[in-house]
Amino acid sequence: MRREYNHPEMPAQPGLYVVLNTLNYDLRYNLPAIAGVETTVGVNGMYQQNRSRNATDFPIPDYNLFDIGGFFFAKKTIGQVDISGGLRYDSRHIRWNDFYVGPNKDNGFDKQYHLPDTAGASLQFPAFNHNYTGISGSLGVTWNLSQRVLVKANIARGYRAPNITEIGSNGLDPGAHIVYLGNREFKPEFSFQQDLGFLAYLPDLDISVEVFNNNINNYIYQARLYDANGEPVVIVPGNATYRYQQSGARLYGAEVSVNLHPRAVSWLTMDNSAAYTEGRNRNKALIDLHGDAARYLPFIPPLHIRSALKATAARNFGMFSKAYVRAGVDRFSAQKHFYGVDNTETYTAGYTLINVGAGSGIVNKKGKTVMELFLQLDNVFDVAYQANMNRLKYFEYYSSAPNGRMGIYNMGRNFSAKVIVPF
Repeated sequence: MRREYNHPEMPAQPGLYVVLNTLNYDLRYNLPAIAGVETTVGVNGMYQQNRSRNATDFPIPDYNLFDIGGFFFAKKTIGQVDISGGLRYDSRHIRWNDFYVGPNKDNGFDKQYHLPDTAGASLQFPAFNHNYTGISGSLGVTWNLSQRVLVKANIARGYRAPNITEIGSNGLDPGAHIVYLGNREFKPEFSFQQDLGFLAYLPDLDISVEVFNNNINNYIYQARLYDANGEPVVIVPGNATYRYQQSGARLYGAEVSVNLHPRAVSWLTMDNSAAYTEGRNRNKALIDLHGDAARYLPFIPPLHIRSALKATAARNFGMFSKAYVRAGVDRFSAQKHFYGVDNTETYTAGYTLINVGAGSGIVNKKGKTVMELFLQLDNVFDVAYQANMNRLKYFEYYSSAPNGRMGIYNMGRNFSAKVIVPF
């Protein structure tokens, strides 16, 4: 149940009010091993029903969705090599009826109208009924160089059916201040990915290095909508308009982690990681028209480096058990590779966040843990920053911001406390 309130003069009237019921199901059977081959077969999926209630904004229609997928997975070990693979077939059926919206004479906003009484209302979401299907699969090999060191490789074909916002959107999301427009003609996404990894679990440290390359057909993304004169389309005043697009794409990158847990200093650990992803738009016609502005995919995270140091007490101090303190650094590089067509995205500066925390278990006289306490202070130095993944970076109430900054910034210094009481 999701409600968002955006009418200051009518605080009891929700702008968005939707109720989503989801049923997930999963049935699998592990067959007896035959000639060393372990096999699993199964079927899983979900059923969804979404309905709007007493709202004034309707970004998506009322819909019913049913997913079902059958699969099998097999694994076999030959000496130091583990081989695994599987196939899956998916089907998604999604439908909705005509959805009418019109003026509410009681409060002056909009409301949903139901057949047969639709006088004065407009058809915001014409009826839709479609079935998406796709086959996916993977084949992977792991070479265990020793009990602690291994190399793995994998190739896979992926499938993803469009979701309700991508095909059905036609209205304002009051929480994001964006009007989203879907595309009923979208096809499922299909991808072909290769990845290679090296992992070592050593006595004093763990090392992981992984690289991947993924080519995607029918990749779905968002772009701001402009008219033929190059002016931004404004459907709801004060709110941006985005339309979902579809094209070829390539995603590639790497993840590296080095986690230190020296035996000589068992109370101290240090975790370090770095992740980099590059997203390339493979829509040649768009690149020929707009050049570098269309070369990259929108909303791709920049290089992210994280380090965290944690010290845990080796013994209890009175009623405090396993007490610890920790400090961490999050560094996000500037995002220079962005989708700049029609100012969908702009350059995002890099930033560094410092976070600290502490915690402990609380024990009684019998040594039983009766409470766990966690304290966390994020963005210690109250850095003003905008994440490139934050769409509110592009939302501004004023034509000239009084503080000299445009858009909404991310959270500043933030303290939180959590208490867990087992019972």
